[in-house]
Amino acid sequence: MEKTDSSISRKFNIALYSLFILLALYQSLYSKVYVDAASSLAIALIFDPFNPQQPWKERPKWQRIWLIIHLATAAALLGFGIGFNER
Repeated sequence: MEKTDSSISRKFNIALYSLFILLALYQSLYSKVYVDAASSLAIALIFDPFNPQQPWKERPKWQRIWLIIHLATAAALLGFGIGFNER
């Protein structure tokens, strides 16, 4: 069975998305570098784990909710990191 370019690209995106999530978890929970963790979470969004060719309005609702929560978590972590470093 031959793999198509889109399936290889999707697996590549899922792998990089997962790695950046793991990096963000490491940076926030172990290293306590929250601004870097927020940037890793934001970079993970570049590697859309779902179908990147699918327009936003055509995506299932659960995918849109997942990506919005992901973005909100990155923003909250950035705010927490900036506020935490001001002490």
